[in-house]
Amino acid sequence: MSITPDAFIQKYTATKLNERGGAQLHFIDLCDLLQVPRPTGGEEYRFEQPVLKVAGGKGFADVYAEGKFGWEYKGKGADLNKAYQQLLSYREDLGNPPLLIVSDMQTIELHTNFTGTQKSVIRWTLDDLKDGQRREQLRRVWLDPASFNPSRRIELATVAAVDSLAKVSEALKGRGENPEMVAHFLVRTMFTLFAEDVELIPKETFKRLLEAAKRHPEDFKEMCEELFAAMKVGRKTVVGRIPYINGGVFDDTSAPVLTGDDINRLHDASKRDWKQVDPTIFGTLFETVIDPGKRWQLGAHYTPLVDILDVVEPVIMRPLRAEWEALRASLKPLMAEIEQAHQQHGSGLYAEGALGQTQTEKAVSRLTAFQDRLAAVQVLDPAMGSGNFLYVTMRLLLDLEAEVRETVRTVTLNVPPPPKVSPRQMLGMEINPYAHEIAGMVLWIGYLQWMREHHEPYKVSPVLDKLPGLLHQDAVYDAENQAIREWPEAEFIVGNPPFIGNTKMRKSLGDDYAEGLRKTYGGRVPGFADFVTYWFEKARQNIAEGKTRRAGLISTNSIRGGANAEVLGRILETGGIFLAWPDRAWIQDGAAVRVSIVGFDDGSQKERAILIHEGDGSDSQKRTTKEQAVNVIRADLTSGADLRQAKRLKENAGKSFEGVKPAGKFDVPGKEAREWLDLPNPGEVSNVDVLKPFISGDDLTERSKDRYTVDFNQMPLEEAEKYRRPMQYVREKVKPVRDTKGDKGKREKWWLYDRARPDLRAALEPLERYIATPRHMKHRSFSWLKPGCVPGDALTVVAADDNQTFGILNSSIHKAWALRMGTALEDRPRYTPTTTFETFPFPRPTPEQKEAIEQAARYLEQSREFLHDKDAPGRSAGVKLGLTEMYNLLAEYRASGAEKVAGLAGLADAHTMLDEAVAAAYGWTWPMAEDELLGKVLALNLERALAEKLSDMPTPL
Repeated sequence: MSITPDAFIQKYTATKLNERGGAQLHFIDLCDLLQVPRPTGGEEYRFEQPVLKVAGGKGFADVYAEGKFGWEYKGKGADLNKAYQQLLSYREDLGNPPLLIVSDMQTIELHTNFTGTQKSVIRWTLDDLKDGQRREQLRRVWLDPASFNPSRRIELATVAAVDSLAKVSEALKGRGENPEMVAHFLVRTMFTLFAEDVELIPKETFKRLLEAAKRHPEDFKEMCEELFAAMKVGRKTVVGRIPYINGGVFDDTSAPVLTGDDINRLHDASKRDWKQVDPTIFGTLFETVIDPGKRWQLGAHYTPLVDILDVVEPVIMRPLRAEWEALRASLKPLMAEIEQAHQQHGSGLYAEGALGQTQTEKAVSRLTAFQDRLAAVQVLDPAMGSGNFLYVTMRLLLDLEAEVRETVRTVTLNVPPPPKVSPRQMLGMEINPYAHEIAGMVLWIGYLQWMREHHEPYKVSPVLDKLPGLLHQDAVYDAENQAIREWPEAEFIVGNPPFIGNTKMRKSLGDDYAEGLRKTYGGRVPGFADFVTYWFEKARQNIAEGKTRRAGLISTNSIRGGANAEVLGRILETGGIFLAWPDRAWIQDGAAVRVSIVGFDDGSQKERAILIHEGDGSDSQKRTTKEQAVNVIRADLTSGADLRQAKRLKENAGKSFEGVKPAGKFDVPGKEAREWLDLPNPGEVSNVDVLKPFISGDDLTERSKDRYTVDFNQMPLEEAEKYRRPMQYVREKVKPVRDTKGDKGKREKWWLYDRARPDLRAALEPLERYIATPRHMKHRSFSWLKPGCVPGDALTVVAADDNQTFGILNSSIHKAWALRMGTALEDRPRYTPTTTFETFPFPRPTPEQKEAIEQAARYLEQSREFLHDKDAPGRSAGVKLGLTEMYNLLAEYRASGAEKVAGLAGLADAHTMLDEAVAAAYGWTWPMAEDELLGKVLALNLERALAEKLSDMPTPL
């Protein structure tokens, strides 16, 4: 059936039906008008969805669509705000749907209910339904409810609003203005634009100032400084009352001289809607302005809200919501009595001694106690930056408190109590003074926005009151006193500590700081652990001392292995890990990185989960979250066998090596190097002795870079100087840099590699070929290299030339072991001689099994060679496939069955054949679940290690 817009409008303009008689008829007609399905009567989409009424007993939401909306009707002309408040009280029982909709049959009002976002309200009147575009917008309620999520719209609007300010920034810096002064000015400007839009200061105050300045640009500086000075202290002015702002942001009231173009850009910015600007942008803008090396790429710098929620929701909100649901359940008997009293006595309920008064007082007392409990929650972000994690957390606490307050209102039939949750509950530590300053402003703006969205009166003076819980200090090390920094008590700790690898700490933090930090944490954090691990250790300490209940921190995904995992091991000794994202996409300083998220406590939470993204993990619209309940989460953030027990096996010793480390510009373009090969030298030595092809990781993963290296191995200087042209090159390119080094050995032996790897050279000497793999590689694979070429330190080398070893290393069994035993650099797992190779127990095949492995290995190499000759799809003609592209295509082929390049099916077949042959050599059936596989390999490792230990023991006499 269908109904035309005119017929629908005419019918419901004249309707006299009340809520009970008209709601379902109106909704059915609306479905027919919009050509969307009517309610089916099933549990997923129905009229009258049962809910628990907050005042006791059962109630019904008028319409419910699972995962889409809850819909509440009121009679014609009713107060839709009351209907919305009623729907809010049903929200949890409806599964917290993304849309909450109320209607009086003449107006439809949609309230967004997406977790942690600013709220948005959209209204349709009967006349709006004449418009095809407005009808199509309303249809999305059924067809695409996620499209109403305001986060993306707010992000785009924020980018557009701030873009004009960024252009002013570039112009000012281009004229030589101090970047810090510019950044402070723009932050004050952004807050002023927000303040006038929400009428904290008189409406259009700054906009009118800019309009005046457009006529007289020379007046801008003086007028702007006068306005900022008024906002600093609060003052009555000709445009109206300016409140006391302060908060540190307006301590400096200076403004720069602007040109007419600058003022026009600011005027354009003032026309934007700043009421809903995302305050988390403030830190990004400030950072971009003060750092000359950063370009304005705002969209790339956003950490999406859904990513922050993946930390805050399970760590903080889930236990608080569990407490709230337990309280609601415990109040059911009281609520039932109160509901009965409401029905019997109406307004007489509150008369002295009236039935239900005692029950009401008891219920209100317990609800108020829980509201006070929420208002006492303290959350610490010990690496708060500009406060984004705290901002999201505060909004979520306010949302939960709103449910509690609405329950009080329903019980008392009176106005709800005022909010008590405030920015003062948020604690933070930040070493950057500008980020620290902005964090307080971000929290206050977020608070004011929430109050405005929910029509709550707010009186804050000063408006940006300083928050004493936000500390400007180093979070982990007190360098002045050479002591561990103490953290305040806080029920929850969340955050995104800085990512600085162990090898870069000295350069980034300074020698004194790095040495002092490691010394101070000696025995608690391993000496070769990354910087981020110190935050994990401090959070663990706070939990162990009873100062903190739960923590959720982000790290690079290297936290799972090596020295870093020892820090997680300490967490397991004193508590437990209840949540882990072992490896997921993240945005950090504008770059896409791979991280781990770890939630931990004192071990009291027994439910544990490991989460992964399926689909495009970097795009929240194209990914789904898979959550696996597990009994245990280990220090490597897995639930399977504890591979940290694995031992290095003597049978593998001396077979795997890191490549050479030149530490200087010893590399020479191939064309130039080949011209030197035949040049004469004194003593009749040949440059072939010291000019050799150089192979690095990208030569294998991509295509050959055609580089040679000047390799004097361990020659004394007088011998090396016989090779005239190579020595001239090293003297010009390497020596000047080596002369500046603090390392005496590098200065004095400037013509030699930093690490020439004599053990590697000796092991390769008798071989006709050898095996190498890039240290970091997305799709782990092993390749053959020819003798005479020099493997760089981006390669791990295996001194073997037989197909059996080559096949086993390329098998899924070995690659699964290597993936879990190695750490990672972003999405490229690390392969090292000690951790991954020396711990791997190779099979001991029969002659028949050995032949099967060798045959599959030759087939694999032939399949790769066939694909190496293929043009890379989507690339310029003649650009051949490298290993990374080849295995990316193989992954797509396995997922879809689409063979984009001929030969992918053969490569897949070769790997299957190889895996079956290697598994058979172990006596295992293939395929096998990864946890089972790794458990078997670990058991074999420990068996071999024990056998080696026993064989070393002296024979009893």
